[in-house]
Amino acid sequence: MHPRHLHDPLALTIVSSHRTSEGLISYLRCACGAWEVRTPGTVTTVQPRRRAVD
Repeated sequence: MHPRHLHDPLALTIVSSHRTSEGLISYLRCACGAWEVRTPGTVTTVQPRRRAVD
């Protein structure tokens, strides 16, 4: 999935969330292994690292 596209909301699990001076920040993990960080103004997606093949 392209990093600019949001993942399926039904495939996301909230791992952690907390309030900051800027608002609520949530860390979510997709079933595919990618992470999303959601803040009041942005959503950032981080793709999982690929393992090196021996």
